[in-house]
Amino acid sequence: MKSSLEVKYRVGVIGCGRAGTGRARAFDLHPLCAVAAIADTDADNLALGCERFGVPGYNTWEEMFASEEIDIAMPVLPVRPNADAVVASAEAGVKAIFCEKPFTNSLADADRMVETCSSREVHIASGVMVSSHPDYQKAYELAASGEIGEVRRINLYENNAQGGCHGLNLARKFAAKTPVETVTGRVEGDPFSDYEEPYEEGDTGFGGVGGTIRFANGIECFSSFGDVPWRGIEVVGTRGVIYNRNNTSLGLTLLKAEGEGPVKGVQDLTVVEGVFEEHSEEPRGFDDEGWMDPGPNMREIVRALVEALEAGVELPVTTGDDLRHALEIALALRESHRRGSDVSLPLEDRSLVMYPQKMRWYYKKDLHGKEWYAEQMAKARRA
Repeated sequence: MKSSLEVKYRVGVIGCGRAGTGRARAFDLHPLCAVAAIADTDADNLALGCERFGVPGYNTWEEMFASEEIDIAMPVLPVRPNADAVVASAEAGVKAIFCEKPFTNSLADADRMVETCSSREVHIASGVMVSSHPDYQKAYELAASGEIGEVRRINLYENNAQGGCHGLNLARKFAAKTPVETVTGRVEGDPFSDYEEPYEEGDTGFGGVGGTIRFANGIECFSSFGDVPWRGIEVVGTRGVIYNRNNTSLGLTLLKAEGEGPVKGVQDLTVVEGVFEEHSEEPRGFDDEGWMDPGPNMREIVRALVEALEAGVELPVTTGDDLRHALEIALALRESHRRGSDVSLPLEDRSLVMYPQKMRWYYKKDLHGKEWYAEQMAKARRA
């Protein structure tokens, strides 16, 4: 147990369920942070979280913010209440926020979340994703510094679910976060549906989202949701390639041309060993206190948030603004299919929505039942 003198950043957890518990543990492991309070509308989750962390609990985030001094808010919720939780946290005076992905279903809400945080100088990181791992931060820097020559195109093999939080987010980062000028898109299912998958019998869904994305710096991204045996990305430069076969795990590879001769194809490229970590299927395991390891992506997010607060630097991990842009690109691709023409960005209609999978929108206990959920909760810490 840390003393009050050691703790610089008090963390307020909003939603201490199957995902929130592990995310909260990651903050508790940082030497300058400690979980200070929990808010959860689920009485079972609240009681278990308060017992595990030894902190007071509240039924709503309003009650928590009224009673506690919170420095970092951590709403880990279904997508439906996420926008209001983020905005309420920023308005309560926190210094930083971590929330889960998808960020939101609504472009207007994404604007509201980002602008509320920005106007109050609140750092907001979003989503435990490989895009925040140090290997990917290194890869973005290598691409930007000319390590593979001039980046010309990005090949994305991805259905761009959850508002593009994996694939489209990665593509934009490898394009140096340059603004998108136009897209030409198509969807797998019904382009006039607002739902990724049918929520009720008889409903339609738009399914996979893809197309061509043209960035202002000349880079083009070709995104395909076709049936291929991998889900990855290829960043193609004039002197090399950075690729991965899975947009949700480690396993990046760097290929470079040797010498100064012309590059006519991949046969002229050589794998550079030792640059990135290898992908591993090993389970994360448990620590000496019985907690499941929160994983390298979440640990890096916590480290980066604290560094941003301590040193006043920008967040190198995926931010709320990153996921706002990913959502806008996904919406633009679907709009292109709806209109039958190219679509320019930024989108003028900020009322557009894109509902993620049903399991992301609703509370999983309501979908899968109490018994299933209790089993999931038990996995966070051994008895």
